[in-house]
Order: sequence, then structure tokens, then C-alpha cells
Amino acid sequence: MASSDFYMLVKTFLEAHVDSVLLALAIISLLTLMVFISVNAKLAAVTRRYNQLMRGMDGKNLEQLLESYISDVMEVKDGVSLLEKKVQQLEAEGKLSVKKIKFKRYNAFFDMGGDLSFSVVLLNDYNSGVLITSIYARDENRIYLKPIIKGNCSYTLSPEEKEIIAEAIGG
Repeated sequence: MASSDFYMLVKTFLEAHVDSVLLALAIISLLTLMVFISVNAKLAAVTRRYNQLMRGMDGKNLEQLLESYISDVMEVKDGVSLLEKKVQQLEAEGKLSVKKIKFKRYNAFFDMGGDLSFSVVLLNDYNSGVLITSIYARDENRIYLKPIIKGNCSYTLSPEEKEIIAEAIGG
């Protein structure tokens, strides 16, 4: 009995307000249609972006493509690591190469004309290398080769030799 009273109440309400109910249903239908159009437009935009993303992939899926790129990145990373080792090796070898070169021409004897004697120092980054000195006299010419180890020489040095060694180390 309670359900028949309810149906009767609803029927009476609808008969009395049929135009208001139809208007409300029309408004709800229009709002639903607008929401549907908006969702459909957003779905079309997402579909368009997805198709652009997948264009030119030759049938590969995105996972395969990412795996391929990760593999390529790892190969490049290994190559960079190898290059870093080579650079370190070259830097170590470069410290042993001659980088500091100084020379001086001078007159070894006061009674000689011209600066025909000379000294040349060749040093690496560790201030080790050689000192070459040529002493020119009227009757003879002598050439001396002296080792330089960490900026020091175990042989006696002339003032000119000391000067160019100091310049090479300081400059």
C-alpha cells in the first residue's frame, strides 16, 4: 500500500508540473550534450598527440623505442668513459713532455767579440730535463749537456745557466 501511495503522489506531481519537469530534463540533456562534446574534443586532442608521438616509429612500440634509446645512451656513456681514461693518460704523458724552454746568448770570455756562446734549458712540468751549453772560444768550441732533475743540477752551473733555469721554472 505504501508503494501505491508513492506512485500516486509522483503521478499527481508530474501531472501538475509536467512543463517544469520537461524543461528541467531538456536543460539536463543540453548540459550532458555539452559535457560530451567537451570530453570528445579533449579525447581527439589526446589521440592527435598520440598519433604524432607514434608517427615514424616503423611499427615499434614505445617500450621498444625507449629500450633502444637507453641502449644507445649506455654505449655513449661507455665511450665517454673510455675517452676520459685516454684524456687522463694523455695528461699524464703530457706532463713529461718538454714545455719550458729558455735560452740565452752571451759572451763567455771578455776578450771575445759577439755573443757566440749560449745555453738552452728544456724542462717538463716536473722541472726535469736537460741544459745544453755551448762555450765558444777562439781555438775551440765546447758543448756541455747537463741533466736537470726537479730544478736542480748535480754539476756546477754558470751564472747564465742558473739564470735561464730560474726563468724556465718561474715563467
